[in-house]
Amino acid sequence: MLEIKFAPKKGIWADEPETLEKLRKNFFGSPVSNKKQTLEIEEALYLIGFQNAVCRDSKGKVVGFNKLASFFVEKEHRLFVKYNAYRDWRDRGLIVKRVGTVKTRKAKGKSMKRYPMRPFRVEEQKAKAVWYHDSLFSVLDKKSVGKLFFEDFWLGQLGVYKQDRGELLKLDSLETVFVAKHFGIKVLDAASGKKLKPEQILKQLVEKREYAKQLYEVYEDWMLRGYVVKTGFKFGSHFRIYFPGSSPVKQGKWVHSRHVLHVFPKEQKLLISEWSRAVRVAHGVKKTFILSIPEMRKKDYVEYPADFVAYRRKKVGRDWIRESLDDKPRYLLVPVAEDEHIGGVELASLLKKAQDMGLELLLSITDRETAITYYVLKRVVLPGSKYEYYEIEWMKP
Repeated sequence: MLEIKFAPKKGIWADEPETLEKLRKNFFGSPVSNKKQTLEIEEALYLIGFQNAVCRDSKGKVVGFNKLASFFVEKEHRLFVKYNAYRDWRDRGLIVKRVGTVKTRKAKGKSMKRYPMRPFRVEEQKAKAVWYHDSLFSVLDKKSVGKLFFEDFWLGQLGVYKQDRGELLKLDSLETVFVAKHFGIKVLDAASGKKLKPEQILKQLVEKREYAKQLYEVYEDWMLRGYVVKTGFKFGSHFRIYFPGSSPVKQGKWVHSRHVLHVFPKEQKLLISEWSRAVRVAHGVKKTFILSIPEMRKKDYVEYPADFVAYRRKKVGRDWIRESLDDKPRYLLVPVAEDEHIGGVELASLLKKAQDMGLELLLSITDRETAITYYVLKRVVLPGSKYEYYEIEWMKP
């Protein structure tokens, strides 16, 4: 039986020889001396709950799980959520430690993924589109230009979606701004007949749709690097992304996107369960989920708590063995609960912290049944872009 001790002013520790040997063998606690090992609260709770440890106070009385936790609940914000994340990782036979208790060595580029780029070919076109501002669509009726836009750039929808009928090109709001700005298309207001500048159309969008400016900036960023950007409505995201060279007509059959992109403005806060749902929908249809947090400035980053660094397994010969404290940790593990909110600023700050530490960011989400879901985030490098993007993948340790 493991024996640990607790005193309000001293914390939690072990000094019984047999207990010390077992704790050190399994990487619990931090050594104070050869005869004493201190423990973090989540380690002690795990030992009590799952390793048959007994905790006693200075008078020898047993201190149970809830009584011990109650001494720490005020200073350890979201204690049970953190404990549950720790418990799940340990249950898998893996090591997890508090940030700052082990050294991290930065490994450049390990948590980044580089995407290809094809410069966007812009040729001014002489045509006009009529803008229906209440519907946020425009219609271009010059057949030759409409065919060019749709077949060469996959801009707009020619005729009826996935049907070979109709010759009018319908452009959504973002596409309308884009063709006016980059192809010189004349856009006329349907009600007044007046010509609208791209910035005037965008201003109308901003008045009608929250974060329209950020959506357009991200849309334009990918388009100018040769990607095809279409609505991601069916997949619970803002956009679906096709790699450079994709076309609705040149493949001989309908081509499917492999990526969806969601814009997460820095001022916005999302319920963790809603954010997770969008990622799961993408993965359910075998698409990579990309997150954009636009307009982050140096002054925007905040100190958001990240509690743990986590290790995984490595292959030695033909066997997989768990990594130890002699290895470099892989993840900055952040415990959250499904009913919490997280904002763009907070998430961007965590991503930056993980990057600065040379780790990948791993969110550990506790649901209402205390089951854990993991998502790992990697930075996407889009050549020439001033924005930052991140791939989010479901991960099973």
